Amino acid sequence: MSRKFATRGMVLPLSLLAILAVLGLVTTLGGLNQGLRTQIYRTNNHQLSFLIAYSAFSRVCAKVHAFSWANRPFLTEPYTETKIPLQGGHYDLLVENTAGKDYQADVYIRTHLAGISRMYFWRIRFNDDLLDVSNNIIVELYATPDVEDFPTINGPRKIAGQVEEMLAQRAANQKKSDVLAAELMKSVNTKSVIEKMGARVPEDFQQEFPVSVTEEMMEARVAVAPPDIQAPLAAEKPTAPGPSSSYIGIGYDSISGNQINELSEKLTAASEKLVEATDKAWTEIDQNGVDGIPAATEQWEIAAEAKQETYETLDSLIDESKTGIAEAPSIEAREAIEEMVAQTVVSSMNDITTAIERGYEHLVTGEGSYLEGLTTSAAVESLLNDWKAAEERTQADLDRLTEMAGDIQGYSMTSEVSQKLTDTLASAQESLEKIQDAVAEAEARLAELKELEAMAAAEQAAASADVAETEAAEEAAAVSAAAEEATATVEGEME
Repeated sequence: MSRKFATRGMVLPLSLLAILAVLGLVTTLGGLNQGLRTQIYRTNNHQLSFLIAYSAFSRVCAKVHAFSWANRPFLTEPYTETKIPLQGGHYDLLVENTAGKDYQADVYIRTHLAGISRMYFWRIRFNDDLLDVSNNIIVELYATPDVEDFPTINGPRKIAGQVEEMLAQRAANQKKSDVLAAELMKSVNTKSVIEKMGARVPEDFQQEFPVSVTEEMMEARVAVAPPDIQAPLAAEKPTAPGPSSSYIGIGYDSISGNQINELSEKLTAASEKLVEATDKAWTEIDQNGVDGIPAATEQWEIAAEAKQETYETLDSLIDESKTGIAEAPSIEAREAIEEMVAQTVVSSMNDITTAIERGYEHLVTGEGSYLEGLTTSAAVESLLNDWKAAEERTQADLDRLTEMAGDIQGYSMTSEVSQKLTDTLASAQESLEKIQDAVAEAEARLAELKELEAMAAAEQAAASADVAETEAAEEAAAVSAAAEEATATVEGEME
């Protein structure tokens, strides 16, 4: 009896030990799996981050090739790009001339992917040789410094000093290597070459290289087919947030300004298209008169679409710039965004007013003389309605331009841009006053013609009344004469 109870008493401790062993095994395997997933995540993120940075670096080299070194984008000041989206992440770029070096440039690139930021640095040298047309950009040095060292336009350049030290050390090492190479070239004995290089001298052998026991065992084994590797899971991709919710990246985000460059280019293209289409439309009218109306109408429709696109892109650019300004890491970066956006916005606003002026040059000046030639109130009233519609459109344009000027009020801008903004609003106001004067002139002309037409109608009515009265009197005289003649006839017969 006691033996039975003793046996039963061992089951519970053994079960607990088994459970603890299983839990330990599960925890160990889970930790190993988590570590593997973290390594895969970091490796993929690192590789894709480098590809993003190298793509940006290739774009810089392409710009130098396209514009030539004399017209490089960073000729007079650093060339910057902020938060450019690429491959699920984005990058920031700063390129500038290397201080104290001719034909050299420093390229700083900071990538941000799935919560992790990294920085890459290239120092390039432009080979100004007319005989070298295939590869005239040479990488002097590549490095991956700390992401916090990404410079601002007027900030310090911590990497510059380190780069100079590395280049100096490399030059010193190269000198030692060249001296050693010169000594080795004089040696004809292989053993002496190996000894001078400080390497291990291999033992002499007579027949063939010895074969290890492991290799002999492997020769008898059947070759194993390579495994079928499945595609990575969504959680293991570089763009995933990380292996677990508790993972926290470096936490150093890039400066904002996403899509500012793209919106600026789109805005410039739309406003230039507006001016071009408007000019083509009125050129058709100038050259072909009434026969050019169909072709001009097509261009006016294109201009209307371009104006709508210009206004929409202006709103988007201003909204995006406010986000970039709010997240700028420094005063210099904020002022750079403000100046670029202000210059682009004012330029497009000026294109809008140019298109308006181009139309009123013909609407007022050209058709103003035509107004005097209209002889009916119906024709003048039709023209007046068109001018009133133009006045409403111009008032709407002026209101939108004034609103946009208020949106960028306080932005950093040069004196030339500020003056251009003032001139643009004044030009829009002048165009509105022109069409208002034309409307007033047309209204006066309409009232004049209506009065003349009323007088002509009254005179015609009076003339018609005189003719009717004359005809009635003549008819009465004829009846009276006929009556007298009849009376005389009757009297003659009675006699």
